Amino acid sequence: MDNNKSFLKHFTIIGGGTVINMILGLISEPIITRLVDPEDNGRYGIFTMYASIAVMVLCIGLDQALVRFYYDNDGDRHKRALLSKCVTVPVLLCIGVGAVIMTLSLTGIVKFKFDPLIMGILCVFTLFQLMYRFSLLLVRLEYKSKLYSLLNILHKLVYLVAVFPLIFLFKNNNVLSLVTAATLSMFVCLFTSIAANKRLWKLRRSEANECSATLKELMVYGYPYILSMGLATLFSAIDKISLDIFRTDSEVGVYTSALTLINVFAIIQTTFNTLWQPMSVEHYSKDKQDKTFYQRGNQLITIVMFFIGITLILCKDIFIYILGPKYREAAYILPFLCFNPIMYTISETTVSGLVFMKKSKMQVVVSAGACITNIIGNIILVPWLGCKGAAISTGLSYIVFFTLRTVLSNRYFYVDFKLGRFYTLTAAVTLYCLYNTFFKFGIITVVGYICCLALLTVLYLDNVKWGLNYLKAAAAKVLHKK
Repeated sequence: MDNNKSFLKHFTIIGGGTVINMILGLISEPIITRLVDPEDNGRYGIFTMYASIAVMVLCIGLDQALVRFYYDNDGDRHKRALLSKCVTVPVLLCIGVGAVIMTLSLTGIVKFKFDPLIMGILCVFTLFQLMYRFSLLLVRLEYKSKLYSLLNILHKLVYLVAVFPLIFLFKNNNVLSLVTAATLSMFVCLFTSIAANKRLWKLRRSEANECSATLKELMVYGYPYILSMGLATLFSAIDKISLDIFRTDSEVGVYTSALTLINVFAIIQTTFNTLWQPMSVEHYSKDKQDKTFYQRGNQLITIVMFFIGITLILCKDIFIYILGPKYREAAYILPFLCFNPIMYTISETTVSGLVFMKKSKMQVVVSAGACITNIIGNIILVPWLGCKGAAISTGLSYIVFFTLRTVLSNRYFYVDFKLGRFYTLTAAVTLYCLYNTFFKFGIITVVGYICCLALLTVLYLDNVKWGLNYLKAAAAKVLHKK
């Protein structure tokens, strides 16, 4: 019960910050999409995609090692020593790779998609994002929920404050405006997060031995993530890469805009993912036999994510009008894209066994299987269906991603997640997505929504009742105090 209370408290704080962040996005996105052409928006999406891929690879899995070994000792000296071992190599790698890329770009030996100026900004942005990844992990591991929420809001706010003046300043180069604003925003958040956790960032060589895990041990645990996280990032980016190869920058822009609407999931997805991994690791370290915590978490997040997903599909035409007439096609892309946050978030509860048992090599199998599925799907569907094909392929690949994570994890740490219910619901929602990808809103859309909602309620009735009773009791307690 203490875990439930603690989780709900942090969930509410981070969720509140995410709601504010989403509102800022809903206000600003329609303005930006009217000021920036889909082509430029697509190029900006490719810029951020390249940075994400670079960060995932350059971290060489040491970000995951930081999470796994963080609770081995409660002392600050251990935490500082662990951070020092985990962050030093990635930062040096990032600087080295950035220097090589800039040399190749300036000399013209390699022709990149962007000019040398944008490439320089990309290298700086990647370094900031890499350091911010470790800094934000510390915020999560220390359960500083208010700070995490503040950083999310600050990231969006600084971006908005910077991007509009820059769009008018660089009238003929919208891409430069967008990437400069993103870099400024990342720097401000990095500086703020380090300053707020400065006690942990006072890295000292004299404390190197305070962390019992050696650099070799951390690397052995983390190195499979070099491939698995790289494949996972490629997996999440292969749809945009395929559109960039087979179609046009305009379609990439429309597709990227549809992805921004999926951010409505950010309220739950970001909040849950932020809290679940450190809490589950900590729970396992205290009680290795108690599996009720993982079962309950899985069932409840399944209910919430599928409910939001089918509701978003029902209301997709309303959201699309926000983006403007040039982005209407995004309405038919959105349904299958919902499987991205749904499957990823739910799989965070089912993959815990691989983390607990330190089976990081199995993550490579998961990422490779999902990535190969998505590549094949995009090669077949994108030339034929364009954005719709990319969305269908990506959505189905995330179901494969969930399946591989769950099956492999249960081999080492079995938890009964009632998978029969889950796949029955998934099949029904897949049919609902398929209809809404090719047909306009109508009576069948509404009937399909009601059927999916009814099925969700019937399959998870006990957990729906438990969740409602828990929220009712929590609300009554708050009102009683007031």
